[in-house]
Amino acid sequence: MLEQRHRGSDGKDPPESGNLSFMSSTPPRQLTLDVLIIGGGVAGLWTLDTLSAAGHDVGLVEATAFGDGQTICAQGILHGGVKYSLNGLLDPGSRQISSMPARWAESIDGDVRPALGEVRVRTRACHLWRTDSMKSIISMAGAKLALQVKPTTLAREERPAILAGCPGDVALLPELVLETPTLLEALAARHRDRILKATVVGGDAGPGATEEKRIDVEIDGGRSLQIRAKHVVITAGAGARQLLDLLEVGRDTGQPEMQKRPLHMAMVKGPPDRLPELNGHCVDGAATRVTVTSSTASDGARVWQLGGELSETGCQRSCEEQIRAARACLADVIPGFEADDPALLWATYRVDRAEAAQGSGRNGRRARRPDDTTVISADGVTVAWPTKMVLAPRCADLIAEQLDPGAGTGTRPFAGLPVPEVATPPWETATWS
Repeated sequence: MLEQRHRGSDGKDPPESGNLSFMSSTPPRQLTLDVLIIGGGVAGLWTLDTLSAAGHDVGLVEATAFGDGQTICAQGILHGGVKYSLNGLLDPGSRQISSMPARWAESIDGDVRPALGEVRVRTRACHLWRTDSMKSIISMAGAKLALQVKPTTLAREERPAILAGCPGDVALLPELVLETPTLLEALAARHRDRILKATVVGGDAGPGATEEKRIDVEIDGGRSLQIRAKHVVITAGAGARQLLDLLEVGRDTGQPEMQKRPLHMAMVKGPPDRLPELNGHCVDGAATRVTVTSSTASDGARVWQLGGELSETGCQRSCEEQIRAARACLADVIPGFEADDPALLWATYRVDRAEAAQGSGRNGRRARRPDDTTVISADGVTVAWPTKMVLAPRCADLIAEQLDPGAGTGTRPFAGLPVPEVATPPWETATWS
């Protein structure tokens, strides 16, 4: 059993499509943009599409791979706030998130930009079920009461076989589940000439910068490019702090503060006849006991990712302890599930959720989750943390609102230069036992 900290793809560049080349000994090439986005996760890529559609000359720089880190590890659920409404009340987080699934569905159906018809949708409705504990009964009722889109209770004969023995109601909740790698590929596909695989190595974007910020990047470990932009947007997740320091943003006025809330995700892998398709939440008290999402590995096996409360409390467990906890959890919440089936393999990985700081909590409690996406400007540089993948459209809209109307030329600034690959999903890099 090996605990895996997800690192993303192998870092290889795709072949270059143009004839642009320059030696590291030559002066840096220079390029001017309206907006430079740093960070190629779902928030950065969605923002790239939004700003391009608004007429901005915009480019995006990503150092490793699309979605490396937080996005590629997301379970892909476009949830409407079920896990924040289990007490029967819509808190601010639920209210902001509840309208987002419909916005995503418009893109998936091709009705609005970005058109995401190529994204693989695992399901358009998640299952919602409970254990037989009294607090689970109460929380299930709270979710039904509070959610903007109500769950639909299934008749016993309509239940999937894997949930046939569950006590109480089994419901369907209209939450889409996406294959995250296909989402990243679809978002990047139309903008490949606006995207560059490069590392930010310096620049001048602090309080002393001119109207145009200067960002110095390095390509392929040797070639240099100097980018000047009227506005810089950082959507680099956990990498935001290092970038702010490097560019001296907020040196005099203070930087936007960031927090990390860790997860220790468990995964189980097996043949589809032993591990059927399942996407949904088991509620227990004012929490989701476990959130299960399905994916397909490159060898054809099915993979369940196990999130929810299991992944949050698992941060204090070793890999072996977390796998034992995951086995016990599934055996408890899915009656009849054979957690000790020798055909099933197990693994874990750790990932940090990077967000705007909310304080560390009191008496050792976990830091509080932000109620909404966060967009903060300092010294003319915008830092954005969407908080949840489902909030990426809102994050992009808030960034766009801070900018003057675009009057760009539709330039494709990075044509012929290296483009990142999509990060490798954690189930492909894990060591299974």
